Amino acid sequence: MAHAKLSPSGAQRWMACPGSVGLEAAFPDQSSSYAAEGTLAHTLASEYLDGTGQHPFKRVGEQHDVDGFTFTVTQSMADHVDDYCRLVLDYGERGLLLVEQRVPIGHITGEDGAGGTSDAIIVDTKNRVLFVVDLKFGMGVKVDAGDNPQLMLYALGALEHSDQLGEFDQVCMVIHQPRLNHVSEHWIYVGDLWAFKRRVTEAAEATRQPDAPLVPGEKQCRFCKAKAVCPALAAEVAEVVSGSATLDDFTTPDMTTGDNYLSVAMSKVELVEHWCKAVRAEVERRLLAGQSVDGYKLVEGKRGNRKWNNDDEAEALFKSFRLRQDEMYDYSLISPTKAEKLLKDTPKRWEKAEALISRADGKPSVAPATDKRPALAVQSVADDFRDLTAN
Repeated sequence: MAHAKLSPSGAQRWMACPGSVGLEAAFPDQSSSYAAEGTLAHTLASEYLDGTGQHPFKRVGEQHDVDGFTFTVTQSMADHVDDYCRLVLDYGERGLLLVEQRVPIGHITGEDGAGGTSDAIIVDTKNRVLFVVDLKFGMGVKVDAGDNPQLMLYALGALEHSDQLGEFDQVCMVIHQPRLNHVSEHWIYVGDLWAFKRRVTEAAEATRQPDAPLVPGEKQCRFCKAKAVCPALAAEVAEVVSGSATLDDFTTPDMTTGDNYLSVAMSKVELVEHWCKAVRAEVERRLLAGQSVDGYKLVEGKRGNRKWNNDDEAEALFKSFRLRQDEMYDYSLISPTKAEKLLKDTPKRWEKAEALISRADGKPSVAPATDKRPALAVQSVADDFRDLTAN
């Protein structure tokens, strides 16, 4: 199967903004350290699950070069990958486990031979259920399985071979973000997936139109490579900031609209912040590539933290100075998070340790009204003062 231009991982973007596909075509595929780290975590997990590699704990200390970045497998990474593998193996007990499974999607998107790779698929023929499990190693954005186009495309791709795998009534989609301790599970009937398939096919066809629309939005713009030069996003930012759909003349917005203005502006803050970051990153990319950007140049930024060239040599030197151990070394008690990982297999010990843990309440944070968390009851400062004019 060929690499898909309309990939499952980008479905949330190109389904919502068909014009982004053409706009992104001018930008090179560039990895980041975060993406490369995720690739390594996926590799450790898949090699263990399919039997071609050792358990992640046994690979701590290994060095790997991924997309131009060098990583050392840390105990923390091994712990998180182990959490994901345990989850997959638990689901895997229900049927046939398929790891890093390539599934066709070209029959849905109209790209000949296109496919995607699902992290794990479990085929439960007895209960007529297909499980699709996806590992998200990042910790910047919490991702839910409900109405997730990437997982639904994987499911549709797997169902294309249903004559070989069996007949299914439902699909259970699972996303695991071990670094956020987040597991999201969503069930969907196969009949509802066919309705989604029609939506995807229509969206894919829209991306191939010469006038494919650009539709800015927080979700579709978040990972778009072209957002720094997107005219529709620039117009959206200008309208929010100045009340005008042009960046030529930013003016002070009319604050007389009061709460309504703040409500509209607040709903766009994250989108504007993403645009600002994208513009800064694109200017840096061009300057690093030797291109010019009027009014800007590259300079050396803040220097990194100091570190020893060789820890062993520094240790030997301090010993020759006859420094005491408490002067040479920093010691600290392990955190509750590390303690939980250490003791979770012995519930009685963990229960005793858990009794010694306290956790501060979260600070008030602004969230959309649709957020599932309950609203905080906030007392106005004015309520603390007695009305002296009442009598």
